[in-house]
Amino acid sequence: MPLSDGDIVLVDYSIFVKETGELVSTTSEAVAKLHKKYREDEVYEPDVVIIGEGRLVKGFEEALRNAEVGKEYKIEVPPDKAYGERDRNKIRTYPRRLFLRNNIVPEVGKEVTIDRRTGRIIAVEAGRVLVDFNHPLAGKTLVIKFKVIKKLEEPQEKIKYLIKRRIKRLKLEDIKVELSEGGKTSIELPKEYRLAEGIQLIKLLSSRDIIKWVGNINEVAFIDRFEKNEFEGGGSSE
Repeated sequence: MPLSDGDIVLVDYSIFVKETGELVSTTSEAVAKLHKKYREDEVYEPDVVIIGEGRLVKGFEEALRNAEVGKEYKIEVPPDKAYGERDRNKIRTYPRRLFLRNNIVPEVGKEVTIDRRTGRIIAVEAGRVLVDFNHPLAGKTLVIKFKVIKKLEEPQEKIKYLIKRRIKRLKLEDIKVELSEGGKTSIELPKEYRLAEGIQLIKLLSSRDIIKWVGNINEVAFIDRFEKNEFEGGGSSE
């Protein structure tokens, strides 16, 4: 049965550049190691995908809509349904002194931000530097191998995965979720996340996702729990 907009699914996938076979992205540790792209700081597990959210390239999302849970697929996505064709107008020339003035040594392949746009240096000449603002995969046909592992059904499960996709190393069993009447939900994360860097933004974005994509949720409350023994022997804070 085809998937519909708003469905939340777990997807395993590996994305390659057709012309070169280069691995672009994968949820599989084994594939990452095979193609020498493994990173120790990366969490390899099925990705949480919301059909219709628009986080994936158009061709991949179209294929997901027609996918069956548990079946493996291999598709080709042309540039017009991936990252677009290369645009020569997005290659700009800048004086070399602009970079030196900002303590940047211009080198081919280096990523730079100019006028709030990020690009890559593709050539360094005597007095000028060429910067390409095209997406690195513009003009490339992608080969995507994927399988929908599971379609999430239960509200509590959806809520846990929507939080976990923003805190990759968080374990599902460590997220406490309670639903109550009136479409209210309360969420408690492990203690170590109470003061984690960026946690308030993560809570804000997760709350937005939960209200938008989990049915009949009108209010999200995150609980930070403090116990007396945490403050004993610490002296006065004033």
